[in-house]
Amino acid sequence: MPSIVFQVDIEAERSKVAHAIASEAGIRGWWTEAAAVPDGVGEVLRLGFAMAPLPFELRIEEASQERVRWASVGAFPPHWTGTEMQWDVTDNPDGAGTRVQFRHSGWPSDDGMFGATAYTWGQLMASLKAYAETGSTAMRLPSAPLEA
Repeated sequence: MPSIVFQVDIEAERSKVAHAIASEAGIRGWWTEAAAVPDGVGEVLRLGFAMAPLPFELRIEEASQERVRWASVGAFPPHWTGTEMQWDVTDNPDGAGTRVQFRHSGWPSDDGMFGATAYTWGQLMASLKAYAETGSTAMRLPSAPLEA
């Protein structure tokens, strides 16, 4: 099964990067302002986007300073059904800061929305890097309110 894979080195402490990936405040800083991120494995985080008719729903499978893993469990986006996102966060072996290795796996093929999703993840990796390094929130995707 194809996977979308990125590696990015971030000039920030590992704890700061892990917080950006796994916390509500962090996700609101680099991905979308409409984020409801509960604490705990088994809980479902919800993300709202202006271009999406429904929130993205991702079950927290693992959450630590070294690894964050989510499984797509909602009806939207349909092309994410059965996929999983994993973030491995380590010290950068080539210098100061943090290395993030990201994988969005479980895609049935590299047809359809695979390429567009890979492109979006590339933009999001740049947004995560900018947010963790500078606190800038300029690159977030347009959000939509989450329904109660």
